[in-house]
Amino acid sequence: MNKTLFTTAALSSALLGVAFAGSEVDALDSSLISKEQSLFDRFSFGSYGEIHAQVGDGTDNIDPHRIVLFADFKLTDKLRFVSETELEHALRKYEGSDWTSDGVEFKLEQAYFEYSFSEEVTGYAGLYLVPVGVINQIHEPTTFYGVERPNVEKYILPTTWTELSVGASKKYDNGLQVDAVLHSGLDTRGSDGYIRGGRSNYQFEEYQQNTDSWAMTARAKYTGIAGVELAGSLQYQYDTSSSLSGQQDAILASTHGVYRKGGFQFIALANYWNIDGYSDSDTENQWGYYFEPSYAWDTAIGKVGVFGRFSQYEYFKGSQKEISEFSVGANYWLNENWVVKTDYLNADEKGKSGSNETYNFGIGWSY
Repeated sequence: MNKTLFTTAALSSALLGVAFAGSEVDALDSSLISKEQSLFDRFSFGSYGEIHAQVGDGTDNIDPHRIVLFADFKLTDKLRFVSETELEHALRKYEGSDWTSDGVEFKLEQAYFEYSFSEEVTGYAGLYLVPVGVINQIHEPTTFYGVERPNVEKYILPTTWTELSVGASKKYDNGLQVDAVLHSGLDTRGSDGYIRGGRSNYQFEEYQQNTDSWAMTARAKYTGIAGVELAGSLQYQYDTSSSLSGQQDAILASTHGVYRKGGFQFIALANYWNIDGYSDSDTENQWGYYFEPSYAWDTAIGKVGVFGRFSQYEYFKGSQKEISEFSVGANYWLNENWVVKTDYLNADEKGKSGSNETYNFGIGWSY
């Protein structure tokens, strides 16, 4: 068994061993044969998804971006299993004079056991979303502005980022929450240093993971003041490339703040990577930040919201790319489960003349 899977399996077994200690084994046996609640009643099902269309510079496309089914199973009052399966990118692109398609990706996004040691302390083990950024863990299309997720959280963090993990979370009465996670790591493969391309790939037809890498992430999040969320994450990763000699160790620092009052919301986020061991110095430091004010109000036919977002980020994909972006747009929520979105994005890349302009349209759901 490779190093990452061995570490995860051993710690997962230890965590679940504690969870099943003593009377919890009896509780599980009793739960599985209980006549008071049927097996089906202990399942919870849901779905979210989004369909996008893009017009502008580059390739026009229509993309059923993702359709997700999630299922929770309550084994006992303290232990549950969470899973999320996803169909992605049945993309149709208009190139030349014809439409083409790249096919559909079928992947597993989450699959983990969660155990409540108490009302304050929760442990989990399995395939789990890394606790970084604003939308990596909560990313249903009804919860954020814009058709696409913010590019800073796409290329720098990189959302959606899921890893084989074992960890714990503790909540305090003053609104502080602390998370600590040991998990598998990125694999940027070769000298490219492309962070988003280094995510573990849990597609059913193709499994990809850096067998030499592991990482530790710690997060502190404070919500003790009404309308305020402050959070910071720090991650250390051992060896981000499986194909280069030596160690390409990395440190990620991420912080964000969210302020809400009435219909007004303001988000500020910043992330910074320091990656050692690459021959190209442009790979070493990759960073990004954005500011997003928005306002939403209720109408007789649903809720309407408008937003603006300014972003700057620098990442490496074959070469260094430094981009400044401005986007504006609107969301229309028919109800809490359905949203229609549109936005305009203007992006300037350093070293290139002119800017790229795109118009995006989308619908999303979550229930």
